[in-house]
Amino acid sequence: HGLGTRLHLVNMPPKFKFSEGERVLCYHGPLLYEAKVLKVQMKDKAPQFFVHYNGWSRSWDEWVPESRALKYNEANLLKQKELQGLHPDKQRRPKKRERPKRELELTPSTRRKRSRHDQQESATREPSPDREVRVDIPQELRKWLVDDWDFVTKQKQLVRIPKKVTVKDILEKYSEHVSESDPEKAKSGQVQEVCHGLREYFNAMLGSQLLYKFERPQYADILESHPDTPMAELYGVEHLLRLFIRIGAMLTFAGMDEDSLSLLLSHIHDFLKFLESSQDLFTMEYDAAPQEYHRRMT
Repeated sequence: HGLGTRLHLVNMPPKFKFSEGERVLCYHGPLLYEAKVLKVQMKDKAPQFFVHYNGWSRSWDEWVPESRALKYNEANLLKQKELQGLHPDKQRRPKKRERPKRELELTPSTRRKRSRHDQQESATREPSPDREVRVDIPQELRKWLVDDWDFVTKQKQLVRIPKKVTVKDILEKYSEHVSESDPEKAKSGQVQEVCHGLREYFNAMLGSQLLYKFERPQYADILESHPDTPMAELYGVEHLLRLFIRIGAMLTFAGMDEDSLSLLLSHIHDFLKFLESSQDLFTMEYDAAPQEYHRRMT
């Protein structure tokens, strides 16, 4: 009888965290969306879930690992709202049977009617919207982003600028880390090139895309007091992390070939893993904004 029971347990199907037909919240990029589990399976001894995002085209249905899905409950709905706060321009959910809004809309000039020849020519140059570039931000860093959003938008605190450890310092530390841990990779020069690119992206995007409204007066003060200093030499890890919410949309329309894009994303993900494992090096620092600052906001 005991042996029979053990055999019965061995032959039992695996138990999944989510069941077919269950409503869940699922990460798609940095945000959580409502989805429905259509199928479940074990792949390489890990549970996988085939999900349909509610209100989205079926072309967005996909297999996701357990780590990308959450139970549909009040606590996780609150988490969904917090993440939306990090990305205000994507708070509105896509209407039914529409694809989700892109983080980067086409410019008016690209919306103009073009000749058939132009359209055929551009088809070879422009990436398909169906191939949106995704940057997977590690779970621990997502928590940092939520905390960052809460400190600035809810608690009305400001990051201490200039930072002791700046974006430039962090990228240099990463480059040194690769030189020590993977000398062959460092020799190629690609890591230095990627770090340089990230620094330039940061300098270009900070003022227009990486600040909350509450931080704009502080940014104006920084520009006035440090007119000739690149922002990557003043701001730190808090704002650098925000870059990786935005950069996927920028890369979608960058016109890079697939091999170059794949290589760049590999470097970006390696860098994010480095950040996640080096949290002690990059302390997030905030101060309560003084009353005078609040008066400037009104």
